[in-house]
Amino acid sequence: MFFYNRENVQGKEAKALSIILPTVGCRWRRCNMCSYFDDSPSDTSIDIFGIFVQEFDNAYDEEIKKVKLFTSGSFLDPKEVDHDCAKKIISFLSEKGISEVTLESRPEYVEEDYLKELMGNNDLQIEVAMGLESSNNKILKHSINKGFTFEGFLSVSEILKKLGIKNKAYLMIKPPFLTEKEAIHDAINSAKSIEKIADVISFNPMTVHKNTLVEYLWNKGEYSPPWGWSILEILKETANLRPDIICHPVAFGRSRGPKNCKSCNREIEKKILEFSLNNDPKILDYDCDCKNEWEEELMKF
Repeated sequence: MFFYNRENVQGKEAKALSIILPTVGCRWRRCNMCSYFDDSPSDTSIDIFGIFVQEFDNAYDEEIKKVKLFTSGSFLDPKEVDHDCAKKIISFLSEKGISEVTLESRPEYVEEDYLKELMGNNDLQIEVAMGLESSNNKILKHSINKGFTFEGFLSVSEILKKLGIKNKAYLMIKPPFLTEKEAIHDAINSAKSIEKIADVISFNPMTVHKNTLVEYLWNKGEYSPPWGWSILEILKETANLRPDIICHPVAFGRSRGPKNCKSCNREIEKKILEFSLNNDPKILDYDCDCKNEWEEELMKF
């Protein structure tokens, strides 16, 4: 499976290709909001490299400058993508002239020696994306059940810096058990906490996945995904930070995703995506009657 989007690639807007690889998925499998692993195959004999090459060939065109590899887990986990396969994929992309590749991983699989092997003599920029979610350890433990601490993220970030690998951090907007106002503050504070560490900060507004604690709370009326206004507020407050700030909301305007009202959902999503290309906060200026309801919610707590 593959899809495209526009991204800032080494200072220029370019076409990015995302490829989803059918690995066995995340080994942790305990985050309160995630069920991606439910769709992962149990068969460990799948030819991951062969599938990757087929998907790349089907999707490739000369405009593509960046490839993002998703595994519903960690590309750097050898039980998901074995070392030989991973090295073949990186070499393949380098030979094809791709400028940059993004690999997702949990911190525990970020190992210096392996990354050196992976980089080899390949002429492309590697970016490792980690789901930090929050810099607040209480939120990491009790709201998300992430399985690592902020200090653990900082430790492996030093490895990436040493090797010249780009550091991309995912920050969650509105983990469970946080009010809308608390969620805004946590996202902004988390971004400021890693301003000098991350090269890219990607804000991920919560969506309600099936068979998760978040879905349980949502069905009981005890959780709702974030407002679009909250996303705009967070992006405005972090636009001037050193890292590139991006946000690609999933299921925006739908019942299980972030939203405002039917009148402005499409325009708000468009502005968020446009902002992600140049970080100009003026793009985010907008108004709608539903903003009053959002402001009232913030005043409740």
